[in-house]
Amino acid sequence: MRIWFLFLILILSGIILSGCIREYDEVVITSVDVMSSPQDGGTKLTVTPYIQNNLNTNTGALTIRVKIKEPSTNLIVAEKDSDIGYIKSKSSAYNSISMMVADPGEYMVEVQVFEGGKLLAQNYAPVTVKQKPGPGQPSDIKLMDMNLVVTKIYSDGSGALVDVSPGIYNQGGDSGALTIEVTARVDQYTQYTKSDEIGIVKGSESRRSKVTFDIPRNREYSFMVSVIEGGKTVISSKVNEKIKLNELKYNMPVTYVLVEEGKPVAATTKTEPGFEAAIALAGILMIYTIGRKRKSR
Repeated sequence: MRIWFLFLILILSGIILSGCIREYDEVVITSVDVMSSPQDGGTKLTVTPYIQNNLNTNTGALTIRVKIKEPSTNLIVAEKDSDIGYIKSKSSAYNSISMMVADPGEYMVEVQVFEGGKLLAQNYAPVTVKQKPGPGQPSDIKLMDMNLVVTKIYSDGSGALVDVSPGIYNQGGDSGALTIEVTARVDQYTQYTKSDEIGIVKGSESRRSKVTFDIPRNREYSFMVSVIEGGKTVISSKVNEKIKLNELKYNMPVTYVLVEEGKPVAATTKTEPGFEAAIALAGILMIYTIGRKRKSR
């Protein structure tokens, strides 16, 4: 009986330590967005990391450190720190940091998050800095963020009018006529879609579109924004959290970061995957062998 008790303990230990049922209770950088803007004498890179606090407690005061590196030499060509304060438990935050690089080419953006000098998380994003676009160059559209404001609440509280304003930036040549499409999804069966024709967006130009939803207020929504050019979707991004409409204050705008579809959520693990499981398995085999020998005596 004692053998089988130890056998069970080792199985559970192996599963937990190998991460099969371990939760990632930590601070992570889920995505890094980089926008480039040609300037006199170089290119401005605006780096926006999206940070998620999965802990059951608030963080302390956090600092973001952004480094722009030249990949072939690993030399740092620009570096900047920014204090962002604390992040509440089970919530997220983001902050934009701008730096200049002198030459076009390939760069690597490294983002680190510190708390009291201790490294909590880091993530990387490659970026290509192009020459200033000339005539005939294709557009390169980036979705920046999404403003949302409740402009009307019905007297019985059942519904609301909501203005949604995605911001876009064209870091390429002049675009064709653009359509911004916004979808507010409740579940796989219920969604609301609105669109805004914003026309041509010139190179290095920013623009903010606007659509209005008339939707139920006592639900939570996932928001998706797509940019359509010439009948083709050129970029789609989403808000990386569900928005509870009845928790938003009347006539008070809230800004949400937009994360490009297809970008993986980063989560750092501090152990080699499967190493503890291998140890546990070896222990299980050893106990099983001892038990067999005792039975054969």
